[in-house]
Amino acid sequence: MKRSAWVALVMLLTSVMFLSGCSKDPVKIVSAKLVDNIDKGSGNFDRMLQICFDKPISSDYYHTVVIVTQQNFKLSGGNTIRPLASDPDNKCMLRNLYNYINKDSPMGARQMIKDYMTPGNISQVLIKIYDEKPEGKELPIAQALFKNL
Repeated sequence: MKRSAWVALVMLLTSVMFLSGCSKDPVKIVSAKLVDNIDKGSGNFDRMLQICFDKPISSDYYHTVVIVTQQNFKLSGGNTIRPLASDPDNKCMLRNLYNYINKDSPMGARQMIKDYMTPGNISQVLIKIYDEKPEGKELPIAQALFKNL
């Protein structure tokens, strides 16, 4: 085998191994629910979204959430989700609803969350999971719509 063919083969194999090493495990969202009984009096953890997967996540992902109440109040946002170092076998992630407040949130979003985003008053929750934070029109690697939570 000529030296140039050998170098080309090594480069091709290295590229394939590099690209396959960067892929993340697929994820599947199996359930979501609103949790309001975790707070120990601070008021900062009285509205949590529990997102459960079919298996514990093993990489960092970016997720977006759109929550709509029965009164059509809407909250949307997103951030990174990471494997749980403290409980690596846990399939569920808890996300604080107040962390979804951003510049596009309605005025009084914190009070809206407290008053209307309660278990039994959620019309729908749309969750999308991405490998990285979407910059444009990237498709999610997983998504799920849950109704009447």
